[in-house]
Amino acid sequence: MMQQLKILIHKQWKRFAVLSLFGVFLYCFVFFISYVSNPQEAVFYFGRRYGFVINAILFITENVLSYFFLIFYIILPVIREGKWKKPILCFIILYLIKFSYGYFDSLETNSMHSVRHIQDSKTLIPEDSFAWFMLWFIVFSIFDILICIGASLTIEWWHRKRQQIVLEKQRAQAELSALKHQINPHFLFNSLSFIYSKSIRLDEDLAKAVLLLSDIMRYALTVEEDKEGKVVLEKEIVHLQNIIEINQKRLNSRLNIKYDDQVKNKQLKIIPLVLITLVENAFKHGDLLDVKYPLEINLLEQDQHFFFSIKNKKGEGRKELSNGIGLSNIRQRLHLIYGDKHRFVVQEDKATFSVLLQIPIEQ
Repeated sequence: MMQQLKILIHKQWKRFAVLSLFGVFLYCFVFFISYVSNPQEAVFYFGRRYGFVINAILFITENVLSYFFLIFYIILPVIREGKWKKPILCFIILYLIKFSYGYFDSLETNSMHSVRHIQDSKTLIPEDSFAWFMLWFIVFSIFDILICIGASLTIEWWHRKRQQIVLEKQRAQAELSALKHQINPHFLFNSLSFIYSKSIRLDEDLAKAVLLLSDIMRYALTVEEDKEGKVVLEKEIVHLQNIIEINQKRLNSRLNIKYDDQVKNKQLKIIPLVLITLVENAFKHGDLLDVKYPLEINLLEQDQHFFFSIKNKKGEGRKELSNGIGLSNIRQRLHLIYGDKHRFVVQEDKATFSVLLQIPIEQ
């Protein structure tokens, strides 16, 4: 237990340092307000039992731990993941502990008041009054929660800002790389259009394949993203189906494919080319001619999430993703856009390779 606590402090020392500085400020602020209101009572209350120094350390430690768990284990998980059960449980446990500690501390304070015979002074928590203790406990709890919500929103804003900067740098690098290494798209499309016009008179299937290839290349090279780097799912599905169709034509419809689309809202937004890349990888590196191991592609919309899964039998040769993107790059793009709200699970055994993608549907 102590070892885990040491590891936590070592990893999170910057956060603890900032919260400790805020705890010192809060302690000084509360003491100042209390002293201005009633100097005698402030000196008694802040110096009771252990003395000023020990009481200050206990006050700051309690607030640092409370704020740390409120921000990083309760509020931020709700903001980022939208899950409530575990954070609410943590919240209840935390405030049961704070309530128990505060109540028994108030009983001892009231007892010390009785010994000192201070009956006329106005105390921060009036003695022998559970109702007033509850009132002050609720007031201070609301104060703590509002501070932590503000801090959490600021942290999340800064986190997303940093992710956006990284994403924009990656886009700039990708665009620069495209300018340096890719063929001019207009030249490519014009060439494909010329080939299509010549081949349509000779072979209709060949002409249709050229047209499909032109559509796929046009989408891959000129995909238009919104300000969040996403496109409409419908466009991804159209070009995913184009890739399936052109590969079927290439192998005379001998590929074994099970395609199941259960998505009703085709206007939901996702980041482009991830689904297409995973499907293209299956065609390039999988064995799709075995009837016992068809290529399985599933799209599902459920519980405010979009699910995409793909499974194929492994072919011979390299098992890397095609066109140089790679699994690590896909993971990075997903993390930049969705943070901790997505799942990207890769599983493989000797015979098969599968990927499961789960992303939230944003309203």
